Amino acid sequence: MRIRDALAAATVLLAALSAGCAPAQVETAQSPVEGMTRTTETLAGAFGHSDFRRGDDGTMVAKVLAPAPAVWDGLLAALTLRHVSPTIHDRAAGRVGDTSMVLMRKWNGHQLSRYFNCGSTITGPRADEERVRAVLLAQLTRLTGDTVAVAVHFSGGATPINSGASGTPAQCTSTGRAESELLDEVIQRVGGTGKRM
Repeated sequence: MRIRDALAAATVLLAALSAGCAPAQVETAQSPVEGMTRTTETLAGAFGHSDFRRGDDGTMVAKVLAPAPAVWDGLLAALTLRHVSPTIHDRAAGRVGDTSMVLMRKWNGHQLSRYFNCGSTITGPRADEERVRAVLLAQLTRLTGDTVAVAVHFSGGATPINSGASGTPAQCTSTGRAESELLDEVIQRVGGTGKRM
């Protein structure tokens, strides 16, 4: 009797653990940056857009009303267009990105200062003059219904090109343009049915 009760309890426990590990539909987007929390800071009117949100980790999120496979394919196409070579490509987890980008002066047809603020030198923005090592990550989260949240994070650091190891590095903050352009393109690729949060 005790063995049967123990087996029954173990079966219930395994079922509960399995249900806890299974991907579930949630109400909030996951950040591609693990261990960080998102706030609901709203930046209105920036870069010609009426409403989007950025988290503490710089993550920008959009909700897309489309099947997850179509959103995933749209995201991959948008990254390919920007010559991003994923170092992380986990379709099951919905995570893709490049954690070892090295950018010099321009990216996606624009000066790097369009996308990063790394401070300035006497000759101009550091992002346009120095080597920027960047991380671009995207995370898909299935929300309720047929809605998918796409969260994008872009960050980096600049180091002087000519000073070798003696140059002082600078932390770069994203202007939000790279994330918003990427999200807008994903929304457009899946038929324009989405909005940034």
